[in-house]
Amino acid sequence: MAGTQPQTAQPGHRVAGRYRLEAMLGRGGMGTVWRARDEMLDREVAVKEVLVRQEPGEAERAAMRERTLREARATARLSHPGIVTVHDVVDEDDRPWIVMELVRSRSLQDLIDADGPLPPGRVAGIGRQMLAALRAAHAVGILHRDIKPANVLITDEGRAVLTDFGIARVMGEATMTQTGLLVGSPAYMPPERARGEPATPASDLWALGATLYAACEGRPPHERSEVMAVLAAVLTEDPPPPRNAGPLTPVLGGLLLRDPAHRLTAPQAEEMLARIAADARPAPAPSTTDTEHIPHPTATLPPYVPQAPDELATGPAIPPVPPAPPARRSSTNPGMLLLVGVLTTIALVLTFVLVTRLGSTGNGRENTAGSSGSPNPASGQAAPQVPQTPQEDDPSQPSAPSSASVPDVPPGLRLENGPGYRIGVPEGWRRFTMGNSVFWRSPDSSAYVQVDRTQWSGDPLSHWEQWESEVVAAGKMRDYRRIGLGRPTGVPYDAADLEFTWTNADGVPMHGIDRGVVVDGRPYAVFIAIPQEQWDGNREKVNNVLDTFRP
Repeated sequence: MAGTQPQTAQPGHRVAGRYRLEAMLGRGGMGTVWRARDEMLDREVAVKEVLVRQEPGEAERAAMRERTLREARATARLSHPGIVTVHDVVDEDDRPWIVMELVRSRSLQDLIDADGPLPPGRVAGIGRQMLAALRAAHAVGILHRDIKPANVLITDEGRAVLTDFGIARVMGEATMTQTGLLVGSPAYMPPERARGEPATPASDLWALGATLYAACEGRPPHERSEVMAVLAAVLTEDPPPPRNAGPLTPVLGGLLLRDPAHRLTAPQAEEMLARIAADARPAPAPSTTDTEHIPHPTATLPPYVPQAPDELATGPAIPPVPPAPPARRSSTNPGMLLLVGVLTTIALVLTFVLVTRLGSTGNGRENTAGSSGSPNPASGQAAPQVPQTPQEDDPSQPSAPSSASVPDVPPGLRLENGPGYRIGVPEGWRRFTMGNSVFWRSPDSSAYVQVDRTQWSGDPLSHWEQWESEVVAAGKMRDYRRIGLGRPTGVPYDAADLEFTWTNADGVPMHGIDRGVVVDGRPYAVFIAIPQEQWDGNREKVNNVLDTFRP
């Protein structure tokens, strides 16, 4: 027999003889959040009343109590301004109660519903705070697993706070979820979770990306009218390109990659969000050459700002993707195989669908009790013409013919074709494209190679001088220091090398050489960066990479 929802408490009820309930702040499928007064300490608090469905036996109630205790234990381990503080846990009236910090705020979902899409700069600031909270949780082995706009509280001062760790799980701890039952909100559930795979920190980052996407666009990336349709879209489709994200577009794309191994990591996303949030602040004296709202990479800073490795996706090296073999006739329809696979996966989450329909809207949104909002929440610049997400290059795609012969590739390097050029890069370094740049990233350190094709004009030497003055003035690279600027010898084209050091977002001192190249009026920037402590031992490799570049 199906259980029934128990009656919630009423205003004036005292919990543990101490916490007097004053007003309901919000209600969802898992409980109700009250504004209450701690009469012992004479302070306002938030009290979450966990509503346990009345079942014939004790098993379900016992499981709910354990789930609540797990939430409280997980959240109580965290001390961070971006995470709601847990003060107390009470087991009373046959249900658990969690006493928390009262955050006077509206949920991000309330803001979206009331105001529509938010400006990218504001979204970047919210995302940066959320990311800091997630990094604090992940550092102690805690996953949130239900990040969505309803679980992000925004105060009048702009503080963003993550709440409702109700399905948080300590990494390595046995899950309480029975086989085939997924937990979370479908519109913000990463593909691997929809497939029933274990959650990882990358799963929280996908949900972060979906939440920021919703803040920019006013809807989640896979909005559908039915829960099953939402899950099918999450499993099989890429999100539609955002229309309002502007400079946030590469961040959203990098976080919403379906393969968790290829997503932006937290440090990489933080670096990008910090830059966007900083650029959104009003400049004291903007000028006609102001680059404040120009997305990265930008042609205004000639030829480009080298992207610190924190912006690049990490993970194991990706082997080259071989060309597809010739098509073979088959009696089986490949589209039917895909459909069957999707339907099989979705069939495993029927129980989940039934659970989420309780207290949820048709598009997968849930007005959860974790929000301190009301119970019934009622720049003119074109987006950059760059790829929406970091994407792997297709090795089978032909490149433009080289205008100069490529020297023999030294040992330890492999020859790579780029759009209009060839270059030798270290073996095992992973390749992907973002905007006008192709990157090769070391799997073992912050070292990387970048070839950028952003348009600029003039002599490479004078351009580097202009680039450097603008980067220094804008504070784009922390601890920037020039080592040298000059023309390389032995290269068959007009070129200039700028050698410099800086500190990346993780505090790692870096050392790099940026070679500006102009061939037949076409500019390139070839950049290789290596941690400072590894520079001396890799100087020959640096020279070999630069010298093998041929347009």
